[in-house]
Amino acid sequence: MLKSKHVAALFTAGALVLTSTACSGGKSASSGAGSSPDVIRTPIVAELAPLDPDVYYQSDGLLIMTSTYQGLIKYENGSPKLAPQLATSWQVSPDGLTYTFKLRDGVKFSDGTPFDSAAAKASFQRRIDMAAGPSYMLAEVADMQTPDPLTFVVTLKKPVAAFLDYLASPYGPMMSSPTAVTQHAAGNDHAAAWLGSHSAGTGPYELTSVVPSSKYTMTANKYYWGTPPQIKTVEIPIIADPAVQRLQLENGQLDMVLHGLTKSDYQALASGPNTEVVHEKALVKALMMVNPDSPVLGSPAARAALNEAFDRAAITKTVFGEQATPSTQFYPNGMLPDGAVSDTPPLDPAKLAAIGSKGGSVVIGYQAGDNTVRALTNQVQIALQNAGFTATIRDVPSSQFFALGDQPAQRPDLLVTLFNPDAAHPDTWSRIYQYTNAPVNLLRCSVPEADKLLDEGSEEPDPAKSQSLYVAAGKTYRDSNCWINFADVYDTFAARKGYSGWQHQPPWQWDTDFASLTYKAPS
Repeated sequence: MLKSKHVAALFTAGALVLTSTACSGGKSASSGAGSSPDVIRTPIVAELAPLDPDVYYQSDGLLIMTSTYQGLIKYENGSPKLAPQLATSWQVSPDGLTYTFKLRDGVKFSDGTPFDSAAAKASFQRRIDMAAGPSYMLAEVADMQTPDPLTFVVTLKKPVAAFLDYLASPYGPMMSSPTAVTQHAAGNDHAAAWLGSHSAGTGPYELTSVVPSSKYTMTANKYYWGTPPQIKTVEIPIIADPAVQRLQLENGQLDMVLHGLTKSDYQALASGPNTEVVHEKALVKALMMVNPDSPVLGSPAARAALNEAFDRAAITKTVFGEQATPSTQFYPNGMLPDGAVSDTPPLDPAKLAAIGSKGGSVVIGYQAGDNTVRALTNQVQIALQNAGFTATIRDVPSSQFFALGDQPAQRPDLLVTLFNPDAAHPDTWSRIYQYTNAPVNLLRCSVPEADKLLDEGSEEPDPAKSQSLYVAAGKTYRDSNCWINFADVYDTFAARKGYSGWQHQPPWQWDTDFASLTYKAPS
């Protein structure tokens, strides 16, 4: 089971200063020089936590992790379907316990050493030994075997329906060079200090420079096994203010901004002479949690009335514009077949107004610092005020936001947020956000019958039977009305015109495949 402090790290930017740097590589684009065919400049808002592939558990640095490291499998472009990466094929035993992977031949790490089954085993073992947040994905591993250099066999203690999705996740076990880990280990740290500001993966890039409080630089990995990327250098400056990011993008000092701009920013950039906006599928929900202990809205009847009080289409258009579509499925789109757990409640504000006519004060919380979530919270406040409630908004700092599950007195009546899962599997949604006492079930609504179905689905080796159990669990969580969905949110990028070949894997926020991009200056 995930621990709260580890999951919280996924959503909060790290502030640890990195002190180790390597020599910078690649051609640097000068300020205001405009786009270059082989350099991309894209910002982040704050210093990143150490970039150890077995510890890192945040969104803002995924563009580095997924460019420098690779796992055994991945998701197809724009789809939650599993696809080969460092494993070319795999087989699962009928009892769901043994996974046999055939590995890609001829792959090397960025230090020039070979990737093989021994390296895969060492990478899995390092993930287990580091015991950080994402280590839960290998918690049920009982044994690993390497019968030959290109065959890797993993045996589990019990079936885990989401196991292959764990391996495709950007937070899943990435392959890192055992030679580099051994060479750079300091005591028993498994080279954690060195890997905090260096990379040792098989991806198309390697991390070649970390300038604390200033910039990260990736350059093309000369040992990369795939097609060499046109983009040879990725420069990632730290720019805290989104308004400055937008200005630098328009002035040609940046090439793309991968997240953080407002709806009005995107609208302006979409119509700008030198910029465009790209929307990619993502597994992100805009939703609201309901406090079951709320004296005003916590009862099942009140939660049901609340679920029918919002015009999702109007709210989505107002808050997100082209960045989202109204939610129609309980889980993020693509986790289950469309309609398997549909979520299209009727619009009937009168039911909530009947409760509001009796009066009552409601506190609506949201995570401080996110202007889009604040705009969504404003819409919730308006609906509640129109229904007769006294509704106030409380911004919750990140340091308190993820501690709400352990602090009942601090929980608001409602909590508005954007969430995404660790992988494209319903277990990685419900087990993090809805399972009783789950780390990010922040308002602690409990649906034991759904928990039971979720557990049964996880341990069922037959894929069809497992999926039916997940569908039943999803419907049961949905019918509790503890989680009210508003919209499915795209991953939205703003970029200088001229880029093509965009590729994106749905669970990956604030990221793109730089190696697939090509640039041609607009005529």
